Amino acid sequence: MPTAVREPAGHLLLDDRLSLERGLLPAPVLGRDGFRAAAHYEPGRAQALLSGDFYDVVQSEDSTVHAIIGDVSGHGPAEAALAVHLRLAWRTAVLCGRTQLQQMGMLERILVQERTSDETFATVVSLRFPPGGHSVTAVNAGHPGIILRRSREVRWVEPQTGIALGFFPGHEDWVETRIELSPRDGVVLLTDGVFEGRTGRATRLGEEGLLRLAARRSHLPAQEFIDALVGDAAAMAAPFGGLSDDVAVLQLGWNVPG
Repeated sequence: MPTAVREPAGHLLLDDRLSLERGLLPAPVLGRDGFRAAAHYEPGRAQALLSGDFYDVVQSEDSTVHAIIGDVSGHGPAEAALAVHLRLAWRTAVLCGRTQLQQMGMLERILVQERTSDETFATVVSLRFPPGGHSVTAVNAGHPGIILRRSREVRWVEPQTGIALGFFPGHEDWVETRIELSPRDGVVLLTDGVFEGRTGRATRLGEEGLLRLAARRSHLPAQEFIDALVGDAAAMAAPFGGLSDDVAVLQLGWNVPG
């Protein structure tokens, strides 16, 4: 009789870990009333599907869309696990009707309880899109700004920024910033991994460089736009070690006739 061929134990463990991580990746919860979301997510760790970067999108019963993107400091499995804790806690808070400021306070308390080092922190920005597509409300805890796409124009928007989660627990200086939108505007959230790659021996792409890349790709639809944006940033960084950090980019917006 033929002898069964056993896979090496290391391969089985890797397959199990990747299956587990795949199940913990975000699955945006949206209705059918015209909201669009596109995401690009790349862990910096080899042979990993999850990283310390996280995002999620949830639409509540009143059709309001809630979104979050965040970045836990560090690059190991402990940071990836903490990112999952924060994402799931945020989704629970949204579904329980907590305000954006209450969500931030809860996420900071969870981060402080679950982190393995007092030096671990997280930058986070949350968005709330009311139905109609005329505005978005942002709460920013130490995170990079937002790219606003309007027709074929792009610009950098900086919501008022509070302190990152975990820096000074309990300080809670976050505020809400309302950003006016036009029909079919796209709001692009990102983590700093996409613009922190080196483009020279002593230079990095930076936010201004990223915005220039975005302007070149402004004619593209959402998914193609964010994929091209990451691809262009990676190509510029490739001669100098590539994008070594985790990357997450998210484009959101109402598909409102205009």
